[in-house]
Amino acid sequence: MLLLEASTRRDFHVAVSDAADAIAMAGGWVISHQFYSRTLAVIAFQIPAEALSSFGEALSNVEIKLHQPIPEIAKQSDEIPASLAITFVQDGPDFRRDVPAFG
Repeated sequence: MLLLEASTRRDFHVAVSDAADAIAMAGGWVISHQFYSRTLAVIAFQIPAEALSSFGEALSNVEIKLHQPIPEIAKQSDEIPASLAITFVQDGPDFRRDVPAFG
């Protein structure tokens, strides 16, 4: 499995949607996702190995910065499993839920 780490200052929901679009445009598909409040999103996906570089460029175009270069495994003809962890650098509050008063 290819593990990718990235960060962004963009809005949480917009950036996650753009990352999913980048996966789909590269010929991949999302398998699952996990959201950890507003600070981290982890997206598991499958992608054709030859589409990895275009996927990395698509992320850069939507201001999601990868922390490491995309590895050169494009010679493989199969799809590869991957995971993208996006850390969100934001000054705003965390997700909030109204909790009724007790008593």
